[in-house]
Amino acid sequence: MSPFGARGLNSGVADAENAAWKLAFVLRGWADESLLETYHTERHAAAVENIAVTTATMDFLVPQSDEQHRHRRDVLTAAVTDPQARAQVDSGRLAEPFWYVESPLTTDDPGRIFAGRPDRGCTPAAAPGILVPDTPVTLRDGDGTRLRDIARNGILLLLGDGVDADEIRTAALGAVHTPIRMVRLSEIDTTGALTAALGAAPGEVWVIRPDAYVAAVTDSVDGLVAALRRLAGSGSSAVEPGDAHPAADESLDAQRGAEQGFSDVSIPRGLGIVRPNRSIALSTTGCCSD
Repeated sequence: MSPFGARGLNSGVADAENAAWKLAFVLRGWADESLLETYHTERHAAAVENIAVTTATMDFLVPQSDEQHRHRRDVLTAAVTDPQARAQVDSGRLAEPFWYVESPLTTDDPGRIFAGRPDRGCTPAAAPGILVPDTPVTLRDGDGTRLRDIARNGILLLLGDGVDADEIRTAALGAVHTPIRMVRLSEIDTTGALTAALGAAPGEVWVIRPDAYVAAVTDSVDGLVAALRRLAGSGSSAVEPGDAHPAADESLDAQRGAEQGFSDVSIPRGLGIVRPNRSIALSTTGCCSD
């Protein structure tokens, strides 16, 4: 991989984060071993994207053929007066979170179609397979945090207005044996910024993975059940609504969640090994910061 955009280090962090929650789910018996196969599916695709982006930059900066030389000369000449040509000057593209839109863990949404690699400096619209926008949210006790900071203890369900929380809780517990936490958007999004960033509509449930990627957006119980089972692996065993994971009610996570406005469907003790997705960029001092 060509050394542009701090993509090597950022890719390594994303690789580790992708593997961490999947290993935790499988080793604790919350998901089928087939979940581990999706590590290669998702991260190999990310590596291919990184190589394509950095190779294109290298070809522009250090052309290796007559055709590449001509392309570079033509673009630079036109860029002097043509704003559209300036956009073709490939001086590198900073690392960015990959999009898992073709992952077997992602449930497609016909109303939210991924438009492909965004322009430099832009982020794709929120949709299944896309990292959630890291907007500020407010907890019940008034403390402020960010969305990705709460999307790390199991699967997070964001409930829109009009969603029956009891029905969702029962369906989730009957679908998979994974830790699940749910919260109403209106309770943590006091400014409306998160709802606007997501483009969330009343009646929707947003299913967020432990690495803060959107797994699905659905407005039906059947859709939620299918999305959760897909996310946990095809062989994940269902549990009865009353069979919450042992120690869920007495866990520190459950207690803290109740204080902050979360409804913990099933949060086992000691899950917190997955961290929110953060990029690492090179600072001007040559050190790394998140």
